Amino acid sequence: MALSLFWILLAAPISHGGEPNKQPTPPIDDPFLLWQLDAVRERAREIPQNIQERIRNGQEWNWNEYPDQVLLQEEAEIHWNRYLSAALNAPKWLDLGMTARLRREGFDYPFKTDQKGSTWQWATRSRFRASARWKAFRAQLEFQGSTNGVDSATDVVGTSTLTAGNVQQLFVALTLPDVWRTGLRTDLHVGRINLDIGSRRLVARSRFSNSSQAFDGIHWNLANEGQWQFRTFFSEVVSNTRAADRLGLFTNSGNLFWGLSYETYQLSWSRIHLYYFGRDEDAEGEQVARSHSTFGVRLYQPPRIGSFDYDGETAWQVGTMDGEDHFAYFQHFSLGYTFALPWAPRILAMYDYASGTDSANGNYNQTFDNLFGARRSELTPTSLFGPFYRSNISSPGIRLILNPLPVLRLDLKFRAWYLAQSRDAWVNSGLQDPSGAAGNVLGQDLEVGVRWNPSPNLSIDAGYDYFLKGSYLKNQTNVPGNPPAQNTNYFYIQTEVRF
Repeated sequence: MALSLFWILLAAPISHGGEPNKQPTPPIDDPFLLWQLDAVRERAREIPQNIQERIRNGQEWNWNEYPDQVLLQEEAEIHWNRYLSAALNAPKWLDLGMTARLRREGFDYPFKTDQKGSTWQWATRSRFRASARWKAFRAQLEFQGSTNGVDSATDVVGTSTLTAGNVQQLFVALTLPDVWRTGLRTDLHVGRINLDIGSRRLVARSRFSNSSQAFDGIHWNLANEGQWQFRTFFSEVVSNTRAADRLGLFTNSGNLFWGLSYETYQLSWSRIHLYYFGRDEDAEGEQVARSHSTFGVRLYQPPRIGSFDYDGETAWQVGTMDGEDHFAYFQHFSLGYTFALPWAPRILAMYDYASGTDSANGNYNQTFDNLFGARRSELTPTSLFGPFYRSNISSPGIRLILNPLPVLRLDLKFRAWYLAQSRDAWVNSGLQDPSGAAGNVLGQDLEVGVRWNPSPNLSIDAGYDYFLKGSYLKNQTNVPGNPPAQNTNYFYIQTEVRF
């Protein structure tokens, strides 16, 4: 067929020097060539129909469940129309997916030490997923590439905005939906995984940052679906700063993390979550040695239109931190109500407290370890910004959530920020006043956000946060390297497409 097309093209008019060839084209009288030409024309007419059919196939291409669906809680992270699988006509046992995200973000006046001037960046993140299944067996690979382009000489790029490629997930799994006809479901994952557990305040796959925390290990799930769920895991924490850890499995990093989680939905008045996490990390570079246990309980009721909802969580840590005795705790409480009105407005009052160390010269540590929790949903945007952690913090706040359309969400938030202990460090800022004379008033922030999801394959987000600096920062501006007293404006806009 290729040879026939060559002769057809050869017989076409040829121009010389911009003037058309005026000699008539000899007629094609070869029946075989005429048949081939008709076949090419018919194929060209079929192309639009094939494209439309592939699009329809992509919209229908969805597995009921993906291998990491037990590990992660966010549907948008997993479920979308798989146009890539449909375009490649992948077999039904194989699922392929890609996502690409672009974000422009920046702020003017810094809040950390040794930062000067405004900082802006373009941040990109791409992910490729390949999942396979055969009977009760599953396998998944997820590769991630991240880049950033900072428009400032100020180095604020950390592990949340790094430029790197990494294996985000790579595991095999066994899933039995009805173990020995008991009605119980069990899943076993072995390899590199991401984790969302409970409220995601202490263990989560970060969604806003350019990188997410991965773990190499084993995870087991046992559940009576809709009634209760038990999970346990043992893992090695993957370091985002070492290429060998990002790309290889079980690299003996000396950073171990394990836990148990039990959640029940059987009570009408509350859902209950009990958990235990253990962490053991050797000192390396700027990391501190730590060996402690975290015990927690959470009681909550999800939001419903025309009803109150609440969320109360308490967690306690005991062990050692950098050779010192460690005892710390974290408390969260929120109370909300969703009105049966247009836009379904939900108003939410909230309070977070995470302990700090009350003496800078003691031989004990009381600063709560945030573990691997997500901060974006309740505290502030993270990535280039992110001034607050669940460590040495006390913060009341209020939030209003509106849904003008099913695919459009507006979010307004106000929070006040204080140090739990004025002598302890403001975690991740580089600021500390051991005398306590600077006080504990960090300031307030006002945040406005909008999220539009016109389809499962496209999302657009934008947000603005105004951080009004408090007396704690203004009292220390005379120290060389400390941030200025001017308030901080942070803005971002991003879009993500999924194939």
